Amino acid sequence: MKIMLDPRVKLLILVLINVVVFVSPDLHTEWLCMGMIAVVLALTGCWRQLLRGLLVYAVMMGVLYLCGLSANFLTAFVSMTLICFRKIMPTVFFASGLMATTTVGDLVSAMQKLRIPKVVVIPFTVTLRFFPTAREEFAAIRDAARLRGLRFSMERTLVPMMLRCASIAEELSAASVTRGIESAGKRTSMRELRLHTLDFGVAAVFTVLAAFSVMGGIPILYD
Repeated sequence: MKIMLDPRVKLLILVLINVVVFVSPDLHTEWLCMGMIAVVLALTGCWRQLLRGLLVYAVMMGVLYLCGLSANFLTAFVSMTLICFRKIMPTVFFASGLMATTTVGDLVSAMQKLRIPKVVVIPFTVTLRFFPTAREEFAAIRDAARLRGLRFSMERTLVPMMLRCASIAEELSAASVTRGIESAGKRTSMRELRLHTLDFGVAAVFTVLAAFSVMGGIPILYD
């Protein structure tokens, strides 16, 4: 069964995940958070993001364990670097599923319902549309270079990419203005966003986890 969560709930969960991973006193709480995210991604049908995220996290934990077996400067440096990446991993893990199951229009509509100022919504919208387009342009430049028998180099790739990025930014800004993103009137959406019982339930579970993290962890994990 595939479920659909409201974009506002997804944004709230993203904030709560950051609270959990940065204030959690132990790994057990972080693992529980990762497990809850995995369940949500599985229920929303994000299997590719789910498997890829769990694999990356498992590899990081395995390398950290191996680094703990020997104490030297190199292993200490690798451990500190991986711990930094491990702290942001749950956020990236959930954000990958959020972007895969939520359209830009739904995100913009959710942010407007949350009364987020337009000075935040407009750059956010342009940024979300910029990166997929830039990735397609990079692939096109790479394929064109291969057809001409040119090897990869900074000059042959990045210079055309920088010129195209400037053009893409202007085109996306013009498209957003044409669609009336700066209009002072109330915007409508093709899909009406509504909160359901499932949305409240999922949000409540992550809220409780964040609350326990702030208070020092989940007691049952220490019994």
